[in-house]
Amino acid sequence: MPTAFADEALTARNKALVTDFYTSVLIGRNVDAAPRFLSPEYIQHSGAMPSGRKAFMELFRANFAKKPPSDYKREILRVVGDDDIVVIFNRQSGTDDQGKHHLVLQFDMFRVENAMIVEHWDAD
Repeated sequence: MPTAFADEALTARNKALVTDFYTSVLIGRNVDAAPRFLSPEYIQHSGAMPSGRKAFMELFRANFAKKPPSDYKREILRVVGDDDIVVIFNRQSGTDDQGKHHLVLQFDMFRVENAMIVEHWDAD
């Protein structure tokens, strides 16, 4: 069986696209930027979240309308990819209303097709 190799240029473009999406939309809380990154037919494989770009934007617009803790931070720890699959390892932290500090380590996996994010999975 021949060895398969990833397309390094495609992988680099897809990693840049997903990182830009994550930084602009999720860290930057700019839901209006989502159409630059998400396919209209975006498929969400995580928990109770609905599929579709419109549903993503409605959900995150409502989430982002809530004020985060003053010390809230979401950051990318590492980005790995292979062709059309990109995984972001991230950390979120902040102190809730009762003064308890929370730290969450998680990953998000995306599939990119034609320079658009078409699918998402996470550890939920």
